[in-house]
Amino acid sequence: MPVTNVVRTASVTKPTPGTTSDTKRLAEFVPQLKALGHPTRAAIVEQLLGGERCVCEITAELEMNQPLVSHHLALLRDTGLVCARGEGARTYYSLDWQRFSEGLLNFISTVEEFHRHDRGSSSVCG
Repeated sequence: MPVTNVVRTASVTKPTPGTTSDTKRLAEFVPQLKALGHPTRAAIVEQLLGGERCVCEITAELEMNQPLVSHHLALLRDTGLVCARGEGARTYYSLDWQRFSEGLLNFISTVEEFHRHDRGSSSVCG
């Protein structure tokens, strides 16, 4: 499902930018951003953008060993961005499109809100 077709269902509390609760708002995105910020995990997500993949397909494409790829997949699963499905002895992975898209849309919305409330340069720095 393309990002543009996702209906935003999560309610996000929106305090006024510039308050101490801003840190908490931005901290909500840290696990997903951290998961996507590693080159190996980014490469895995890029593969999964093309559809469901078996671990063996991912390891072959990345030219990495299976335990290392599984470690990265587990981190992506822990953030809720990736789903796993067992079929016999194989495990298949795919993006959780709803959570993936919703997370991106919420992050973009939060950044846009900060931008709308930007008060210009700080008097402290010059």
